[in-house]
Amino acid sequence: MKVCVIGAGPSGLTTVKQLLDEGHDVLCFEKGQDIGGIWQRSGDPSADAEDMKVFDSLVLTISAKLMGYSDFMVPGDRVFFTHAEYRRYLDSYAERFGLRRYIRLEAPVRDVRKGDDGRWTVTATVNGAEERHVFDAVAVCSGPFQTPETKSVPDLDKFTGEVVHSSTYRNNRRFAGKRVLVVGLAESGADIVREVSDVASECTLSIRSYSFILPRMHDAKYATDATATRVLVYDHFVRSVRTPLPVPALHGDSALSRFAFHAAAWAYRLTVDLFDAVASRVLRRRPEPTTRPGLNIMGQPADPPKLDIDCTWTAEHIDAINEWNKRSHGGKSNWSQRIIFSKNVSFIPNLVNGRLVVNDSGIEHISGRHVAFKDGRSNEFDAIVLCTGFVKNFSALGPDLAVPENNVRNLYKHAFPARHGGRLAFIGFVRPYTGGIPIVSEMQARYFALICSGKHQLPSDVEQRIAREKAWEDEMVSLSLRHPETIPSQAIFIDGIAKEIGCLMPLSQLLLRPRLLVRHWFYPFNQACYRLTGPHADRDNALSELMNDKDGPGSVLSRATLLLALLVMPSFIRPKYVMFDHPPRRALQDTDVPR
Repeated sequence: MKVCVIGAGPSGLTTVKQLLDEGHDVLCFEKGQDIGGIWQRSGDPSADAEDMKVFDSLVLTISAKLMGYSDFMVPGDRVFFTHAEYRRYLDSYAERFGLRRYIRLEAPVRDVRKGDDGRWTVTATVNGAEERHVFDAVAVCSGPFQTPETKSVPDLDKFTGEVVHSSTYRNNRRFAGKRVLVVGLAESGADIVREVSDVASECTLSIRSYSFILPRMHDAKYATDATATRVLVYDHFVRSVRTPLPVPALHGDSALSRFAFHAAAWAYRLTVDLFDAVASRVLRRRPEPTTRPGLNIMGQPADPPKLDIDCTWTAEHIDAINEWNKRSHGGKSNWSQRIIFSKNVSFIPNLVNGRLVVNDSGIEHISGRHVAFKDGRSNEFDAIVLCTGFVKNFSALGPDLAVPENNVRNLYKHAFPARHGGRLAFIGFVRPYTGGIPIVSEMQARYFALICSGKHQLPSDVEQRIAREKAWEDEMVSLSLRHPETIPSQAIFIDGIAKEIGCLMPLSQLLLRPRLLVRHWFYPFNQACYRLTGPHADRDNALSELMNDKDGPGSVLSRATLLLALLVMPSFIRPKYVMFDHPPRRALQDTDVPR
């Protein structure tokens, strides 16, 4: 088929690659000067100041391994890339698979229309001239970060100071010595409010709700996403809730298959842990040398121990994080989280030391430089920084691209409008609580490519499936309904796609491969598992990646104890709160960190 891809960011790049794997004729239009989407950066930092690009000091909030594609894994440990390092990864991906020849740069798409014959006419501006092309299918990969949201703040037009949206924020220099109000807290917002409060004379953070926050690092050594195992996800979002999971992918659909899977998984894991504990004692295994001597996985000094960028692992910081997360659910249990995550606690030190003040009541009105809050407090500000997200308007390129309520949960797998039979796809409009968008985009693109090839089709009951999955997601993210792209579990979502298109290891094979089953269920999520079988499998490389990936944090015996406790603990007596631990005293004795 002749297929159009709109956008050459991380989602567009993998969509082009997956379509090429299936032998399609692909043409991609990218409005920017280069590939990379929001990761584009001009060589001149002052150029194109209003064009969206990542801020100067940005560091990924998940490890580089989870931000990679299954067909181009980031080797080695789970470290955190800077924006420049991740951009180089995208360049390498495009070079490795020869993607640039299919991409037209500085070619914004103006209009997309579906004809009576079911084909699509795409109008784009190429080299200053308007061009029209006809395609059999279209993938929209331009992402949700298009139009900054500015209307959610009342009376913003009456503010006489400086207003900056996070999409144009580059660094904190312009805010030095000023009184600054930061509105909203997403992952980039957490970094921005930290940087601004470092230099501002006064800084207030205005929020309407508390997101659930996670440090980038666990126990000052590991990427926190190394704790994101399928077994933990299952306990948080399946065992602990009453609503049945609509996509029971890995462990099977029937009660018998689920029993067989869980019995085998727990037996295998406890056996492996016992063997490893004995082997460690007998062989006196030494810890592996670090690949960054003197530095942690974020590239910062390892001493003193840290939870995040410039956020040391102290009891005061841990207490502030735990209290914040209790508030995220209004004091109710947060064991099964219902709100969007921010995998960033770098602002916590300034909250503890008083450089940052939080107002959670919302803004009542603004006049001049005076901002009044709904709790009766007010203040004068010189600048407002908006971390309020982006407006969603899927029909901006034409009415045929309209999505009901601009809500991607009304699409199958957040990608496919039922009425177009899989010939229109929105790739990358998904935000997992923890995990990366690129691998989700890749799996959506593989699904789309197979539909275009006629090797797969949307289910006959697609409308009913959309309704079931939407109802489950609505309940599981009930405190973040303004963010319909949010999904609670990357693994659950992708496993459902993988099972449909045949690239999820069948239960019958996993039960015969104990080590592989243990890796799937108990080890940190690793997208290489989707290249073990099915279309365009790369079995040898996938096995090598999975079997060499490291286990999560904690000793073998402590993990075995925790897993056994989860196994026998009824869902109704689960812990009420997710609580992060204070640093052990021995971790502080050799540092200057205050106790």
